[in-house]
Amino acid sequence: MIKQDIVNRVAEQLNITKVKAEIAVESVFNSLKNALKRGERIELRGFGVFIVKPRKSGVGRNPRTGEEVAIPPGKTIRFKEVSLLNKASLKVERYNVQPQCQKQQVNIVCIV
Repeated sequence: MIKQDIVNRVAEQLNITKVKAEIAVESVFNSLKNALKRGERIELRGFGVFIVKPRKSGVGRNPRTGEEVAIPPGKTIRFKEVSLLNKASLKVERYNVQPQCQKQQVNIVCIV
């Protein structure tokens, strides 16, 4: 799903024009971005939590020269979903498949 799909669904469900729906969706996304830039925690009940966490400094390597490069500390965004959302949205189905060409059983796991 992309942002335009969200705009289309908001327009359909609220029975408003796509232009107004796009303004509303952009406003929500901008509010989320600005809060994360300020380092705030965003909790969306029933969905999940966005957290800004510090990232440690480290040492990397330049792949061309092999020279060590200092990586400065920074910040990263983490998302933790609500366990109910995780359990409800991902049903794991197991299929036992007997291939025709081999004499062994293969287990295939599909996340739906």
